Amino acid sequence: MKYITGDEWLGVKGYWFMVIGLMLIAGCSSDSSDEQQTNNQILHIKAYTAPYQDIEASRRAAPTGFTVYVPTTDFSVGLFVMSSETPTPSVQYIRRSNNTWHSSILVKSAVDYEIYGFMPRFEGMTPTISKTDGIVTMTLPNIDAVSAQDVCVITGVSDASANTVEGSFAFTGRSDVNNINVLMDHLYAAVSFNFSVNENFNNLRKIKLKKMELQATNTKGTATVTLTPNTTGASPVTDVSYTTTTSGTEKAIATFFESEAGVQLPTADIKNSFCYYAPTLSNDGNLTLLSTYDVYDRTGTKLIRKDCTATNKVPNLYTSRGERVTVNLTVNPTYLYQLSDADLDNLFTIE
Repeated sequence: MKYITGDEWLGVKGYWFMVIGLMLIAGCSSDSSDEQQTNNQILHIKAYTAPYQDIEASRRAAPTGFTVYVPTTDFSVGLFVMSSETPTPSVQYIRRSNNTWHSSILVKSAVDYEIYGFMPRFEGMTPTISKTDGIVTMTLPNIDAVSAQDVCVITGVSDASANTVEGSFAFTGRSDVNNINVLMDHLYAAVSFNFSVNENFNNLRKIKLKKMELQATNTKGTATVTLTPNTTGASPVTDVSYTTTTSGTEKAIATFFESEAGVQLPTADIKNSFCYYAPTLSNDGNLTLLSTYDVYDRTGTKLIRKDCTATNKVPNLYTSRGERVTVNLTVNPTYLYQLSDADLDNLFTIE
C-alpha cells in the first residue's frame, strides 16, 4: 500500500482526507542525575489516517493510502506504550488544547517498545490492552454511539526516519530526539448530508441552516479490536466487534455542524460536515438527523421564523467501518402558502 503525502492529495479523487501533526510536549524531569537525563526522553509523534471509502448507489471507491491528519477541535489520543517492563501498560493520553499538544510520555533510550493506541478519548472510558501469543486485544468501553470526532485505532508505528507500514508497532527509544509516525484506521462509519432546495420555494423564502445533530437510539458502546502484527504491510485489524447500550429514554446526540448566523442553503460546505457512528447503528432506523434553521424572506435579509427544527429518520445506510455515505435531502415544505405556520417543521425531505 502506498502512503500519500499532502502534496499528492489533489491527485486523489473521491476521498476525504484529514491532516494532523501531533506533538507531545512535556518538560523533562528536574532530576539532575545522568541516568535520569539519559534514559528518559520525550516521545514526539505524527499521525496519519486512512481514507474513508465513499459509498454510492452503484460503486465503492477503494482506499489508496494514508495522509497526515490535523485535528480541528480539542480532544485526546490514547497510547499504550508496551515493553518488557510493562507488558500490560495503562493508557496514557495526549491532550490537545489551545492548538498545542501536551503529554508527559517518556521513553528510555535503547529500550524496545510496541506502541498501540486510539482516538479520541471519551469521558468515563477505561480502555485496556492485552497480548497473547502475539495477538493484541484492545477494549474501548464507554465510547459514544455517535460522535462528531473520527474514531480510529493505530495500525502501524515506526521511527520517523523509516518507512511506516501497517502491521508494525515496534519502536526503539533513542538517546536524542524520539520522533515516530503512526498510522490510524477508522473504527466507525461516517455520514454527511447534501441539501437541495425546491426551486419554487427558493424563489419565495431562504433557509439558513444553523445546526445539524445526529441522534442514535443507543447512547454508549464498546469496541473490541483484535490486532495481529505482521511484517507484510497488511492491515493488522483482524476483527472489530461492537456492543451498544441504552440508558433509559436517553439518546446519544452528536453536533457535527453549527453556525450561529446560519448558512444559506444550498451550499457545498454543508456536505463536508461529517458525523461518525458505530456501524451496527446504520440500519433499522437507529439514526435520526436533527436540523435547526431560520426562515428568511426571498432576499435572505428579513428573518421570518427563528430556530425552527426538522427531524428526519436516516434511511438504512448499510455501512461498515471505514465507509462513508452521503444522504440527499430536499428543502420542500408541504404548503408554500403557509410559510409562517408549523408546516415548515416538516421542511426537509430525505430522498
